[in-house]
Order: sequence, then structure tokens, then C-alpha cells
Amino acid sequence: MRPAKKIELAARTPSLRRMKTTLAASCVLLLAGAALAIDISPNRRTVPEKFINPPGKRFSLFSGDPERIQRANEVNLEDFKAECSLEPAALSLSNPTDSQGNSTTGVKVTLRIQNISKKKRYPLSFPDAQRYDIALLGPGDELLYLWSDDKMFTQESDAIFVNSGEVISYSDLVPNAALAKAGPGTYKIMMVLSNYPELKDVKELVVKP
Repeated sequence: MRPAKKIELAARTPSLRRMKTTLAASCVLLLAGAALAIDISPNRRTVPEKFINPPGKRFSLFSGDPERIQRANEVNLEDFKAECSLEPAALSLSNPTDSQGNSTTGVKVTLRIQNISKKKRYPLSFPDAQRYDIALLGPGDELLYLWSDDKMFTQESDAIFVNSGEVISYSDLVPNAALAKAGPGTYKIMMVLSNYPELKDVKELVVKP
């Protein structure tokens, strides 16, 4: 009788292994789905949350590999400097031109991110193809225009590595149509690096009749 019991237990072992494998795979899929979820419906009346606070658990491309997770979490954002510039810094709605007098379809906003550390090389992770966002803010920081509102991004995660002293930069336009809708006045333009709301800068824009 004892040998028969051993055979029965051996027969059950593959089934138990399959159950454990299935459970582990389900957990991985759930974690991956949570990591890729982002808010794509910003509040039109206020500055989007992604411009202000970092996500509770910042997306990292290196999920699943403990050593790489630790490496990604060691990004010290104080080792980065963010600065944006406007071209032009003042725009006339009746004659929209840049600082060289050339006709322009909008205000060009450029965000420069520099690794100001002396030795470190940092990875910056992104949950999708979006790398930045731009907001036009009115009185009381009312959100008047959000660059990403009418755009879709490929759902492919990626990462870039920024060496010590290296600068990465992104540029895009706040269109004249958005400025015309806002009307003459003084506004703020904010540009932020996706997944890293700490890396942002704000500049003042003057819109003339």
C-alpha cells in the first residue's frame, strides 16, 4: 500500500506546479497593468496633478528585475536642473512674429533637462511615448490650454540614460489659436517632463492685441 501512495503523490505534483505557475503569471499581468495606467483626463480648470505631485509609485521600466528597480529608484532629482524658454516671450495676435520678425504659428516652448551631478549616470523611465506636456495658465493658475489634450501616445514604455553634465531638450508650440482664445494679457506657460513632475519650469508670456 505504501508504494501506491507514493505514486499518487507523484502524479499530483505536476498539477500543483501548473497551479503555481498560473498564479504567478496572473500576478505579473496585474502588476504590469497597474504600472502602465496613467491619468489622461486632466481637470480643465486647474493645473493637472501630474504637473504638481510625483506619482505615488513612479513608473519604472525596470519592474520585474529587483536590481534594476533599485537602480531606477536611486534617481536623485536634485541632481537635475530644469529650465524652459519661450520664443517669442511676447506675441502680438494681430501680427504674430518671432524675435527675428519672422511669421510664426505659435510660441515655441523648449524644456532643457541637465544632469548637474559630477559623476552619476541616471535612467529616466516613461510609461508611454509621451515625454513632456505644456500648459497655458491664466489668472489663479486656471488651465486654459493643455498641449496633450488632443494627442494620443503609443503605449510603449521606454527609458533614456542621462550622463553627468548631459542635457536633453524637448520643444513644441503653443498655437496662436490657443493664445487668441485666451486673449491679450499676461500668462504663464509651464512645461514638465513626463513621469517627473519635479522637473518642470514656468515662464511668463505676454500676449498683445
